[in-house]
Amino acid sequence: MNRILESPLFQHSKPWWLPIMNLGITLYGILFLQWDLKPIVFLFWWEVILIVASALLRMLFALENRPFLDQIGLKIGLLIGGAVMGGTFIMFAVVFTINAFQDGGDYTSLANIAIQTRIMTAGYILGLAIHYFGNGNYKTASPMGELARPFVHMLVLLAFLQALTMHLIPKYPQLNQAMWVAIALVVLKFMVDMLFARIGKSTLSPSAEQSVL
Repeated sequence: MNRILESPLFQHSKPWWLPIMNLGITLYGILFLQWDLKPIVFLFWWEVILIVASALLRMLFALENRPFLDQIGLKIGLLIGGAVMGGTFIMFAVVFTINAFQDGGDYTSLANIAIQTRIMTAGYILGLAIHYFGNGNYKTASPMGELARPFVHMLVLLAFLQALTMHLIPKYPQLNQAMWVAIALVVLKFMVDMLFARIGKSTLSPSAEQSVL
């Protein structure tokens, strides 16, 4: 197990495979389960919740080469502020995509996404277990950094999403609005996820990181 965790693929501080896995879940639902926009948007909401929860956990257990209780006051403050900010991000994610649930259609497509939701949740848990706790990254991680990076990630994603879904796409009412919202959500999210997976802090040496990327 130690040899596996010491391999270059697992030494990366972020689960680089997670955006690919989540894109695969969405594409499988669209191509094989005939999903409409509602399951895609619901999974997006769920993933924003997972990102917030993961960021708060990473912040709480970031030791920065100190004993856990050394920064407990700072962490409590960051936990409260992070929970408020995370709730704001979740609210904006819902506001920017809520039109998917106002098309007058039924909600039967939401009945078959339980497995996909569990897989996505398991992916985030596995990412924490391997790429944060398992490889020891939490020992040197900064509480501020672990909270800031995911929140900047979401800020960039939601800024682009707001521009597309609330300004650009509505300018073309002749288009299938639901379809283009789905395309924008899937493509934009994957691109931003991969960008932040590449620029995130890594525990790899430069030569090993080149072999991975």
